[in-house]
Amino acid sequence: MTGRYARNPRPPSRTARVTETSDYVAMLQRLLWGYARRIGDDAAALVHLRELEQTLRDATNYGMYLANQRGSNGQPGYSQNEQAAMLGVSRQAVAKRIKLGEEIHVSQQILTGRGAVVRIGDVRTQRAAGLAAAGVEDRTGSVRELAAGNGAALQEGKAS
Repeated sequence: MTGRYARNPRPPSRTARVTETSDYVAMLQRLLWGYARRIGDDAAALVHLRELEQTLRDATNYGMYLANQRGSNGQPGYSQNEQAAMLGVSRQAVAKRIKLGEEIHVSQQILTGRGAVVRIGDVRTQRAAGLAAAGVEDRTGSVRELAAGNGAALQEGKAS
């Protein structure tokens, strides 16, 4: 075929985009500041704070576990002493976090076998449960978040 729709004999070369760790950390910081603005618009977002803190802790421990696996990504790993120096903690503290990271690794393997690790519906349900436990009405939630709250209230009513 000739003309406009002719097959290009030599497609343009595509180079894989490299995302540096610094880029990724900057994105994560922007997301966290976005969460701050979200709290300003919807203070009920505070019910997710403890879960986010736990996720950050677990993810860091998991990352430390992976970093301790020398050569798992084709690059040299970092020793526990080096990780401890980066964090300003003892080597024993790093060893403990690596052990916790190994446990998280096992649980992540199980979760990924079941599909998505984080489900939006579950987060909505957690929001409703957190507000209910605090005795606070959801006044700023979306239609779906409010519906999740009504579903949680119905489930609570059946349990009573």
